[in-house]
Amino acid sequence: MPTTWSLDTPPQGHALSSAAVSALLEVAVGPASAQRLLSAIKQVVPVEYVSLVEFRRERQDVLPELVQGCSDHTHDRDVVAECFAIYRRSYYQSDAVMHLAEQVGRRPAREVAALHCRADELPLAGWRNDIYVRERLTERFSLLHAPAPGVVHAIHLYRDERQGLFEAAEIEQLLALAPLLRQAHHASLRAASAAADLPARVANAIDRLHHGAPRLSPRERAVCARIACGISADGIAAELDIAPSTVITLRKRAYVKLAELGLPAHRMGLARWVN
Repeated sequence: MPTTWSLDTPPQGHALSSAAVSALLEVAVGPASAQRLLSAIKQVVPVEYVSLVEFRRERQDVLPELVQGCSDHTHDRDVVAECFAIYRRSYYQSDAVMHLAEQVGRRPAREVAALHCRADELPLAGWRNDIYVRERLTERFSLLHAPAPGVVHAIHLYRDERQGLFEAAEIEQLLALAPLLRQAHHASLRAASAAADLPARVANAIDRLHHGAPRLSPRERAVCARIACGISADGIAAELDIAPSTVITLRKRAYVKLAELGLPAHRMGLARWVN
């Protein structure tokens, strides 16, 4: 039978190496990436494949969708995508992870659930032969968390015959890593969501400035809108294809006009005013 755990803080007595901490920070500050997750996990325990799967409810069913996958080695084909297509077509409804995803979806976002399943514990021979035997996989270790209501993410870790089965100490290390990995992955998902919303936020800020501060020039509005959305001077310069010094000049001019209108003439005030 597959073994499951639920935890929200790392167990006591497990310290991460500086390399593992650095890799987790790389996960947190960048967009969600299977490759970054694999790099972080490899600092603790070797694995061959990582797949990121999202579970969303559609009508009465919860369906798994592959987000990304990667391998520790170069392959001449996309093994993760091929295996997921087989799994999604024929076997996912027999997977214990589906029931666990339902449970996780009802829990606080700070919790993480883990499931460990060896190839010989799979309930269907076809599933075992079509994926695990074909790709010489020995087992899967899964971490699930709910970053938002109605959405559950799974980080699946696979070992192959060269690496053998997880040892008990390695399972303990993965359980210690799980809450921190969840936090890092959650942060990367938030960062990706914020980045996707940024153009709409900038457009909204420009519209607010157009109606509330009509004395600003189009360039001054463009700069102030991006300042209100938290973009740095260098970032604004790159977006507008102007020099950073020009951004500073436009900001100074705009702040004078805003002050004359009795409007906020600083970053935090602008951010509150346009939103």
